[in-house]
Amino acid sequence: MTEKTQRLRSISTLFAGVGFSATGFIALVTVTPLVAEDLLGSSRWSGLPSSLAIIGTAVGTSWLSSVMARHGRRRGLLLGYFTAAVAAALAAMGASLDIFLLLCVAIFALGAGYGASRLSRYAAADLYEPEKRARAIGWVVWAGTFGSVLGPTLLEPSRRVGIALGFPSVSGPFLLVALAMFAAGTALWVGLPHDHYRADLTPRPPMRFHHLRTPDASLAILALVVGQVVMLLIMTMTPVYLRSTGGSLSAIGAVIAAHTFGMYALSPISGILSDRFGRRPMIVVAGVLLIAAGAVSALSGPNTSLLALGLFLLGWGWNLGFVSASALLTVAVPAEDRMRVQGFADSIVWTSAAIAGLSSGVVLNLVGFGALCVIGGVLALAPMSAISAMSFRRVSDGV
Repeated sequence: MTEKTQRLRSISTLFAGVGFSATGFIALVTVTPLVAEDLLGSSRWSGLPSSLAIIGTAVGTSWLSSVMARHGRRRGLLLGYFTAAVAAALAAMGASLDIFLLLCVAIFALGAGYGASRLSRYAAADLYEPEKRARAIGWVVWAGTFGSVLGPTLLEPSRRVGIALGFPSVSGPFLLVALAMFAAGTALWVGLPHDHYRADLTPRPPMRFHHLRTPDASLAILALVVGQVVMLLIMTMTPVYLRSTGGSLSAIGAVIAAHTFGMYALSPISGILSDRFGRRPMIVVAGVLLIAAGAVSALSGPNTSLLALGLFLLGWGWNLGFVSASALLTVAVPAEDRMRVQGFADSIVWTSAAIAGLSSGVVLNLVGFGALCVIGGVLALAPMSAISAMSFRRVSDGV
């Protein structure tokens, strides 16, 4: 097999894995707050299971990156996807039996397995030269477009199929998640070459944390953290808010579909823009989009179409920042430490996002959905302020 053919096969397989897993995870984050609210009888802690999924992803990205450093990318990705599939089946059981603790534990494990999907973008970047890595990341992230469309729209059909098969109605969406994660693992099992991501068994020194303090690495992590926090803060409570205003499951699915479409559909364009105009300028543009998203969502009221626009902008802003910052991180760290730094950085990102998801229900109850969106818009200023400070410092130093 030629190098070009092997690269194409690997990218295609990574693309399929992200597409399947995104379908499952997006369906999960859409339905889980609603199931949690029903089990708890209140929206106050309805964001807890979703936050546990994100905490699981924070743990999973670090865990799986360690596995990859020892045994290769392929084994780490397979372990993650199949772990997520088993955990989703357990979540279905917890929801069906009204065992909230089992639901939470299973969703935490599912999030840990889903870390494989998050780390796939770095596996794609490994295949290309530094000046083309943002495009490679963009194409793999773009696979989530299929999940953004299919995940929310399959909620109602999966509920009906579950009932037809004799399962409680709440089990259907979780069984859909299990099937999607299993499909992602199977795609990699069949399609990812065994010899492409071989493990480097050379003894490695402890990870050098000074890499995280370089300007590019610190900016990349800040942009990833802020984008994830702003997105989760608003997105997690959108289904709860819509239902409180009389929105149907179909309307909720349509709004979340618009959001997740924005998260993934423009990924190739984000990659091209990042490689063409630079990672820092695109991080600034991403911040502008997130601010606009917070403003539009805050002003939407019960207008579902306007809220869908706000959530689309939220997804697009996240996407542009995610692709640009991920590409910036790949060139900010030497190759010998890159894999472990990427996993560690993603664990910081997802831990911060978990805090946002967990607090989103509390903020919603305290100040309302509009103020929650405004808070998200204000937080989006942080990376832009950091870039301005770096530019001012360079001017002051005469650089």
